[in-house]
Amino acid sequence: MNQIQTIEIPIAGMDCTECTQHVQHAIAGVNGVKKVDVFLSSEKAIVQLNPSVVNMAEIRTAVKNAGYSVAKDEEEKTPNAMLADFSRRMFTAFGLAFGAVIIIVVLGEWLGWLDGLTEFIPFPVGVALVLLGGAPIFFNVIRAALKKQVIAHTLMSVGAIAALVVGEWTTGMVVIFFMHIGNYTERLTADGARHAVKDLTAMAPQIARVERDGEEKEIPIAEVEMNDVVIVRPGETIPVDGEVIAGHAAVDQSSVTGESMPVEAGVGSQVRGATILKQGTLKVRTQAVGAQSMFGRVIKMV
Repeated sequence: MNQIQTIEIPIAGMDCTECTQHVQHAIAGVNGVKKVDVFLSSEKAIVQLNPSVVNMAEIRTAVKNAGYSVAKDEEEKTPNAMLADFSRRMFTAFGLAFGAVIIIVVLGEWLGWLDGLTEFIPFPVGVALVLLGGAPIFFNVIRAALKKQVIAHTLMSVGAIAALVVGEWTTGMVVIFFMHIGNYTERLTADGARHAVKDLTAMAPQIARVERDGEEKEIPIAEVEMNDVVIVRPGETIPVDGEVIAGHAAVDQSSVTGESMPVEAGVGSQVRGATILKQGTLKVRTQAVGAQSMFGRVIKMV
């Protein structure tokens, strides 16, 4: 019987909801992939696959063919990845500066200064400004079009180009401005969600103290097995979901349940990972750990 494996894959280059759909469709089309969920806020894909049928290289190729890439962990960024990140930041800064110019143009139109501005700035220069300001957006639209895909900026890009065709370069600038504002707002929202997930993840303990062969051993949380007896002392974070088999303590469950007051836990009580022992010592028989624990499922849902 083939065993289904679940893996998390960081994806680079996604800017909108349509991007996640393109990545999801690309990965789902790989033979051996059973289920795919792609998340824009955390920039990752959670894939259920049969490891005997599909490997990481095939998934990486599918993502690349869709116009995106499999990213490395934050601490393993290559110089090229860091350069790409710097370029995105520069484009964002340029977009904001470009937006400030647009506001001046719009204000000038409202006050009747626009006619003088269009006379002062030659039409070819105005066209160059629009094309330069919209370059990163136009690139994404063209890349998607070559793959027969439509993204959020496709129609607005057509509108900006149409404005240039009829000689209204200032209108094209306004369209580009609003697209940059949308991109910047979406990026801020995604970064906020990403930081929230990282903060949640940081609350999960990385080390567990287990009782094996009559001895206490500290091991990485990834090595904890079902039915292992975990020992938790005052002030420590419970690393697993499980049943208390010895001891009595007050447990702060606010990280999981939101309860403001500690809850009493004794023999037979159920305790959850990422909760904090306030008083007493507990021995807990492991029933769920890592992504299978309640806290792990909360992080996945977020």
